[in-house]
Amino acid sequence: MLLTSNGVTNDAIGNALLDLLGKPTSESRIVAIIDATLPFPGDKGHMFRHLEALRLLGWEQFDVMSLFTGPRSGIESRLRSTDVVFCYGGSNHWLAHAWISTGLAPLLRELLDEKVYLGLSGGSMIFSRLHAAAVEAFDDQAEVEQFELDSVGPALPLFDWYVLPHLGADYFPEQTDAWAADSAARLGEPIWFIDDQTALLVRDPLKDPQIVSEGHWLRFG
Repeated sequence: MLLTSNGVTNDAIGNALLDLLGKPTSESRIVAIIDATLPFPGDKGHMFRHLEALRLLGWEQFDVMSLFTGPRSGIESRLRSTDVVFCYGGSNHWLAHAWISTGLAPLLRELLDEKVYLGLSGGSMIFSRLHAAAVEAFDDQAEVEQFELDSVGPALPLFDWYVLPHLGADYFPEQTDAWAADSAARLGEPIWFIDDQTALLVRDPLKDPQIVSEGHWLRFG
């Protein structure tokens, strides 16, 4: 698994992806799952820019889909036939809900043994046992209410740590190192803060991830 803040933004992250694949992108298929961003209203230009940057890595096939569209058999077939399952960013709460409510979470767990999982922002945040606790720690209740979710939790409870992306991003000016320290204290559990030039490489969910970075990151715990 390669959990990124903003996608494949530098050579270090790109090389890590190729290492996980074990073959060129030109011989690999990727499916981009965009459910995390779909519930938000407004312009989606940023999504198309992100997808185009990823497409330009030169894939044999670049598929895009929602977990809610099409018959389940078709969705399962598309997921099984890919080399990379890419989950785009947005609401990690809605993305986890999408995997669970469609009944596809068990398939995702199966795919993690066979495929490369690539997450961007919210797509990197759906595997922590601390998911519900983080809602309280980071005052994220408004988003949960916006999407009328009765409960929140991970798509798959794999990690005993949490990750927050976009550390120091100019479009989230409040996400400073001081903010990270304060947030970590509120959660009181292991947490990684990564910037847009950083990713977490996970080969074993029971072990700490490996940092892949040309940028800035913090870990508290």
